[in-house]
Amino acid sequence: MRNIFFTIATAFIFCAKTVGQVQRDTLVNHSDTTDVDKPRFQQQPGLALAASKIFFSEKRWSVGGFGEFNYVPVQQNVNADVGDLELYYSGLYRYSTFFGYRLTDKLIWNSEFQIEFMHDRDGNTNQEFLIEAFIDYLYADYLKARVGFYPLTIGYVNNNDEPVMFYSVNRSDVERLITPSTWIEFGAMFYGNISKDWSYALGLSQGLNSEDFMGGSWIRQGREIRLGVPRSLAINPQVNYHGLPGATLSVSGYYGNSGQGNAVRINDREEDVKGRINLTTAYGTYHWRTFRFVALGTYGTLSDTEKIYQQTAEHSDNGGQVLGSNTYGYLFELGSDILPYLRRRPASQRPHRSSFLFDSHEMKLSLFGRYERLNTHQQVNPLLQSLPRVESNLSITTLGVNFNTKENIVLKANYQYRRNKSPLDPNPVSNIVETGIGFIF
Repeated sequence: MRNIFFTIATAFIFCAKTVGQVQRDTLVNHSDTTDVDKPRFQQQPGLALAASKIFFSEKRWSVGGFGEFNYVPVQQNVNADVGDLELYYSGLYRYSTFFGYRLTDKLIWNSEFQIEFMHDRDGNTNQEFLIEAFIDYLYADYLKARVGFYPLTIGYVNNNDEPVMFYSVNRSDVERLITPSTWIEFGAMFYGNISKDWSYALGLSQGLNSEDFMGGSWIRQGREIRLGVPRSLAINPQVNYHGLPGATLSVSGYYGNSGQGNAVRINDREEDVKGRINLTTAYGTYHWRTFRFVALGTYGTLSDTEKIYQQTAEHSDNGGQVLGSNTYGYLFELGSDILPYLRRRPASQRPHRSSFLFDSHEMKLSLFGRYERLNTHQQVNPLLQSLPRVESNLSITTLGVNFNTKENIVLKANYQYRRNKSPLDPNPVSNIVETGIGFIF
């Protein structure tokens, strides 16, 4: 796995150079591929579009939010016995409301309340209530601070998690099962711009809770919103490079313990659970005309998996969980809005029609393809090798379409061919069709 980040970086740089050369050489003026109106939504570092609303509001307060309603009408070879709905749900629904208030020109309050509900065809359900509440202090362009319950700056989707910001109906498996999405923790973060081309973020937060880990989704279920003095801490650094026109390169990580001061009894002796997590992720995005290319890779390690097995055996309704001590995942995605190439007249020559549900100048019809490869159990502790486990050793190809009726509304559909290369899976091949609708406001 040492070559994952090198492979992704090489592919990204090659794509950027190739597309850049095409852009310099082309003599065709696609005047319809540029935005006619300035986008209404802008993005603050570490936050998605609707979540950033207060930072660009002309008022002292703002209300925003997003919703997504996703359904899986075709889903083959699903194993509902694993006890983790994240791996086989047939419906997922999220709704979030943000409230922000500008206390002073430099002090900003932001908050979110999010409801997430999922179910399968057998009537099993799971719901989450997520809260964000934090204050930003905008001291200077090179130094800002954020304190409270806030989304961690790691990976791509975690800070671009609103449905109009990514192509697929549901978030990629790499950024759900290896790098958890919707990852909110209590802590403090410093961020800002080092120069015109470089920005950074550095956070210190409470750790995850290993007691809630599940084998098939690795550390994802250890996320929790809690008050009190944390017994495990984690550091979350991020560095971003914006020096290439239309491109962003980012490296981030999460390093800390997840044991929360708990202990287990092994061989008649109490032993502390550290559950050390080392998770590093890197991604690159490139925008050219109507095209968007994303490449991402992530690699993680987890210590004390034999103790976590004992811990989950004592506290989990699903029994002891065999966690991978090494994991990895990567993806490549390419998409494009094809609507400008289908229209006969450029946007500037067409009448502007709009309503609550559509805007003729903001409509997009995007096709995309994505390839993912991930393994939640690249390595397993020798003491746990013979135990049964849920292992996601996946190769996933996704093809789909998005239709944006306006900037903040999207209809989605995609097909997935999924292959689990784990010998433990009795149904290694599955086909999935997903449909969804999303919006922000």
